[in-house]
Formats: sequence, structure tokens, C-alpha cells
Amino acid sequence: MTPNARFTEFLADIEPSPTTKCNASSAHTKLRAILREDPDFAPIHKNTLLSGSYKRDTAIRPRIKNGETNRPDVDIIVLTNHSLFSSPIDAVDDVFDVLTRYYTPTNRQSRSVSVSTGLADMDVVPIIEPDNDGTYYIPDRNQQQWLLTNPPGHTAWTTETNTMVGGRFKPLVKMFKWWRRENPTVSKRPKGFVLEVITADCMNREETHYGELFVQLLETIVERYAYSTSLGTVPQISDPSLPENNITDGLSFAAFQGFYNKVKNHAVIGREALSLDDQNKATEKWRMLFGSRFPKPPAGKAAGLLDPAPTVTGMVFPDHPVRPPNKPEGFA
Repeated sequence: MTPNARFTEFLADIEPSPTTKCNASSAHTKLRAILREDPDFAPIHKNTLLSGSYKRDTAIRPRIKNGETNRPDVDIIVLTNHSLFSSPIDAVDDVFDVLTRYYTPTNRQSRSVSVSTGLADMDVVPIIEPDNDGTYYIPDRNQQQWLLTNPPGHTAWTTETNTMVGGRFKPLVKMFKWWRRENPTVSKRPKGFVLEVITADCMNREETHYGELFVQLLETIVERYAYSTSLGTVPQISDPSLPENNITDGLSFAAFQGFYNKVKNHAVIGREALSLDDQNKATEKWRMLFGSRFPKPPAGKAAGLLDPAPTVTGMVFPDHPVRPPNKPEGFA
């Protein structure tokens, strides 16, 4: 069996670099200050929240294209004083208008505004908390309505899940996200938070060897979603912080089927890799799953023994939160 040390080496390699995290921190800190201080936007601004994979510490290193490292993707939530009676279109447009005065290019989307800078690509999402009770809504310009959401709840859920399994959840998510990047199918979906929830639902919470943990994850996905896939339907997967929300809503069956079939094929390859004592041959199979960044065995070393997986937490880049008076509970 491939020693755990090879997987922890791999996890360290796919971690975002300190430079990447510093760039992301600088970019989101500047943008959040703009939202807080702009004279036109300040009256509707209540707070901002770093969100997404960097906040949850489930991000992986950006792609390298033509010898250059891509910019990190950073998600920012802006809490506004809009109400459920406000126009969802206006809520997104307000963010678009303020950011367009400071950044080029910007792009107005259904629920957010994207901004590209030399340091990071940022997605800025307005939300509201009309009753100040931890119930949040996000505007949808296309549907022209406010939808329930809970970004702070997602962050808390990720942290709690990782703690419950001895710190192995976030590393496994990173392995899964890297595998997904290396093995894209239709529309490159599912990705992001959907992969995190699938990981939590399907991981063996007692296993400590990362290779076994990853292969068992694939095998459980195959078993759990076999029935819905046979019916030609996308499985419904509940949002862990809002069980009434289905996080696969909008995911096409073609996209899920491509993902499922890849998981099924690679579960077999991974199981074969685990069975091999010859680590050069095992590495060939692991690289079919993870690409060329999966490390080769040390020269002249025999197959290692099964060692328990140390916790791989990764560094979380600095978050300089906005803290206005009377900030809503649960916000950075």
C-alpha cells in the first residue's frame, strides 16, 4: 500500500501558496473597504463577510496556465439593509454600480457581481438579514425573488465536520477538488460546495489513511447514487445549514452522469493502486487520478508501512473583517 506520507506530501503541494493567500487577502481587504466607505453605497452597507473555499479552508492551489499561476477565486458576501420588499434586481445592480467605479472589468450575474484584479478574481454577493435573527436571503435577478441562504452556516458546518473527523475532512475535500479539476466532464460540474457536502455524506469517518479514505469516498458515491443515476435523475442533496434547500438544483443529469461515471471508473483504479506493493506501478495509477503532481516514491525506498494520517490543516490567509457597531451575529 502507498504510504500515508506520500498523500500528505501531495496535500502540501496542492495547498495554495503563501503568496496566493496574501494576494487574495490584499484583494478582498481593499474591495471590502470600498464597499464600506463609498459615499453612495455606505448608506446601504451593513457588513461584509469573507466566504467560499478560502474562508472554509477548502481551497486548492490555482491552475498554472502557460507557465503562469492563475489568480485565486475569492467570494465576498456584503450584507445590505435592503428588505424583502426591495427589488432583487436593484440589490445586485447597486453592487455592480459601486464596483464599476473602481474596477475593470466587472460582470453582473444572476446573484452576484464578479471583479477581476491583478491579485484575485472576486465574486461579490449581496445578501439581507431582514429580521436580524440569522436568517439570510440572496437576490436572484433572473427569478426576481429573494432566496434563503446561509453563508455563515456553511463556514460553521465545515469547521464542525472537520473537528468531528479528527481534521481529515478538509484535506479529503482538497483531494476531491483536485481530482475533479484533473478529471473534468460535462460543464465541469459538480464543484465547490456541492463536492464538500458529498464528501461529508460519503466519507468513512473512522479511516485514517488518506489513500484508503479517498478510494472509499469514490466507492461510497458509486453505491449511494447508483439508483438515482439508473433512473436518469440527479440526486437531491440537502444543504447542511438549510435542509429545505437542494444544492443540486440546476445541475443537469448529463453533468451528474459524467461525474458519476468518472467516479465509478476511478474507484476501480484507486482500489488497484492500493493493492500494489510496487510503488512505481502504484504511482502510475494514482497519477491517473491526481495528475503529475502526485509525488513519486523516494528513489531506492521500498513500499512504506501503513501509517496513520496526520492532520493537514493548511494555512488560512489573513482575514481583516469589517466590524461596524451592532454587527450581525455570526459575521466576520
